[in-house]
Amino acid sequence: MAVGYDRVARDVAFTLETKSPAIFENIFLNNACLLLMGSKGRVKIVKGGNRFDERTHLGQNSNVDLRDKYAEIPTTMQNNFQTAYYGQAVVDGSTVVNLVELDQNAGPEKLDDLAQKLVDELMDTFPNKVADAIMQTTSGAADPTSLIEELPATVFGSQTQTTGGIARSDYPGIADPTAAWQTNYSNSAASLDGAAGIATVTKFIWECSKGGSALNQQPDLGLVTSGVFAKISGAADVLRRYTSNEKMADFGFTNFKILNTTLFADRNVPAKNGLFLNTNYMHMQVLGGPKTKTTRDIKVIGEGSTKVPIQISEPIRAYNKLEYSILAYLVFNITMGGLRQHGRMDNLTEA
Repeated sequence: MAVGYDRVARDVAFTLETKSPAIFENIFLNNACLLLMGSKGRVKIVKGGNRFDERTHLGQNSNVDLRDKYAEIPTTMQNNFQTAYYGQAVVDGSTVVNLVELDQNAGPEKLDDLAQKLVDELMDTFPNKVADAIMQTTSGAADPTSLIEELPATVFGSQTQTTGGIARSDYPGIADPTAAWQTNYSNSAASLDGAAGIATVTKFIWECSKGGSALNQQPDLGLVTSGVFAKISGAADVLRRYTSNEKMADFGFTNFKILNTTLFADRNVPAKNGLFLNTNYMHMQVLGGPKTKTTRDIKVIGEGSTKVPIQISEPIRAYNKLEYSILAYLVFNITMGGLRQHGRMDNLTEA
């Protein structure tokens, strides 16, 4: 007796499940922001729960100060650690397997590798959906964190929106920048084809780290429009004292660096804007499924031993059609462990 449809459909589902880490990796390989986060181990797999948490430290220990050697030392209980919490966004889809196509793709005269074709289809679609969702101008109720929304065009200290369940108005950071739940913002004009514009952006990058010289305090990722990126290209001679990010270039992302910030062009960035992000204060969190074995911060890119599967369902046969459906889904969100380390400029000159 010939191999039954049930077995072939299960073989297709098994192939999708086996190849699902490649689908996840492809999401990262097609987005500069996610790729840089993956290369720095900023991907966290979480098992269970209905939200993603990020611990953040807002403020300093008020008991510490310069005092006379006979002065009393305060012992005030500190409450500087907060838990920012984020919802869980679901990106999903289905792969439909037609029974006639199964017949056509079996045996020596088969048309093509049906399973690989379905894998390729998911690999082409998931990256675009995730990349567009995290860069939406306005996010919906079912959407993940939008970087454009979380870096508003509002001055530091005056932002009132709630991020991670923490109201920004409660932590303006005017008196103490270390206690800020605020992102930086600048409307200063800058044309990146010359030294003056590069200096303006350099100053803003320093402001995002509040003058700290440590590399992990500076934004390490800058997303600009293709027009702004073209202006940067015109300043190649001025920028030659800076290096490029060779690892990102190896993955096909042309880039320039200013200080510790690697700049990329992104199609979803609004005109004249630049988003400056510090991946040391961000995570891409993913909800593990029943077959997920790893639960920790992982390094996705360049470490093949770590597997991050997209969840693949068993094939479901339609009762009135010649087809099976295989469902695929990913539960994720971008979470922020700090806000003052990020910033937005919105008056950059376009080419």
